[in-house]
Amino acid sequence: MTAAFFLMLREGLEAALIVGIVAAYLVKLGRSDALRSIWLGVGAALVLSVASGILVAQTVGSLPLALRASIEGIAALSAVVVLTWMLFWMRRQGRLLKGELERGVDLALQSGSTRALAGLAFIAVIREGLETVLFLFAIGSSSGSVVPLLVASLAGLAVAVAIGWAIFAAGVRIDLRRFFTITGVVLIFVSAGLVAYGIAEFSETGLLPPTATVFDLGPMLPESSLLGSLLAGLFGYRSAPTVLELGGYVA
Repeated sequence: MTAAFFLMLREGLEAALIVGIVAAYLVKLGRSDALRSIWLGVGAALVLSVASGILVAQTVGSLPLALRASIEGIAALSAVVVLTWMLFWMRRQGRLLKGELERGVDLALQSGSTRALAGLAFIAVIREGLETVLFLFAIGSSSGSVVPLLVASLAGLAVAVAIGWAIFAAGVRIDLRRFFTITGVVLIFVSAGLVAYGIAEFSETGLLPPTATVFDLGPMLPESSLLGSLLAGLFGYRSAPTVLELGGYVA
């Protein structure tokens, strides 16, 4: 569940940075009274994200096995597309994010309504939340383990919140560019593993033709072992990949 930890760490820190930038700007403007609206927007986004995750899990879990496998395959490949877009977007737009958020705060304050501030915070956080729901569903489907997924996700979120607090409340300086570069590299491997998993699900349902197994490292390094599970979480390791799965991973 290392993938879930890194995913929540990155997504959680992105959300924490967004909220922190908005909150710090309000304090700088002497509008601490408007912080309550920010927290209301954040809270609403978190509640909706959690509710969406529960709804998706329950809905897909009640479907027939073949249909569920198809949906899980689609979710895995969709997560790869969104994750790839997110990495490139953060690389291109990360430097402009602070200015865009501050302009959004200025416009919200000019409207004279704190609802606009709540809406700004809600939209900023709900995007991260819904992305996370998709990613965790894809990762959870590929692993099949719910409790470790939740534990790793909460741990990643807790670390993200702690880092966000350290930056904005305690004034700790962190090389965020290096942080996002490192986590980005890890998530590229996670994406490759999700591609292989999506192909496996489509092969299982007959949407893709079955192909031969390239190699089988199961006897030497099973995915259920400690090292195997760690490699699976970090790099999408599969002990017995097929030609299509390995091709999708490398591509």
